[in-house]
Parts: sequence; C-alpha cells; structure tokens
Amino acid sequence: MKIVEEREAWIHTHFILDSFYVTDQERRQISISVEPELMQLGLQYGLTYNIAPSKHPAIIVLECIPFDSVKGVIKQLINDVIEDFPVRVPEQRNVVTSITVADRENSEPGNSEPSQKFS
Repeated sequence: MKIVEEREAWIHTHFILDSFYVTDQERRQISISVEPELMQLGLQYGLTYNIAPSKHPAIIVLECIPFDSVKGVIKQLINDVIEDFPVRVPEQRNVVTSITVADRENSEPGNSEPSQKFS
C-alpha cells in the first residue's frame, strides 16, 4: 500500500491511498508509529481515517496543513509504515439486470406468455 496523492482540504491534509480499505489493526499501527513523530515535529494534531469500503480510495487525514517540508516528512513516515500492507480493491459484484422465466413443457412458438406452475 502507498500514498498516491495528497490534497489540502480547508484545514486538513488528505493522503489518498492506492487501497480502498484499511483495517482497524492497520489504523492502530499507523497511529502508533506516526503520531509520536508528529509531536516531535511540533504538531499537536493527529490522524483520522476516511475508509468506508466503497468505490473510492481510503484517505488518511492529517488534522492540519503543515509546511511543505514537514508534509513531505509525514508522507514518508506514513509510506514507511504502510508499504507492507496489502492493497484492497473494491469487490466485484454481479448485478442482475433482467430475469426471463420460461416453462419448457408448455412453451409453444408464438406464445409470449410463459406458463407458471405453483404448488
């Protein structure tokens, strides 16, 4: 797993991942590894996660917008922690778009109405 993009949104920095989900255990590992380093850098703001399983990539949110040099250090810290995490893609689901019911016993050419038997 890795950070593929970063965006600033109002008073937050969003680190967008190449994965669509981050587990609770992985979130704890990220927080345990990165948040003490944030304090060492003088940042009193932590990380939150936007990780609802969906068709959108997971986002690690830094609750501030640091200077670019500090942001680069934080991005590298997060990438170092998540590099061995597996990338999760959205589930592929089959969608039923139509159903055709036919009864082989009673179907005749030209009969557009299938017969149905109920017991």
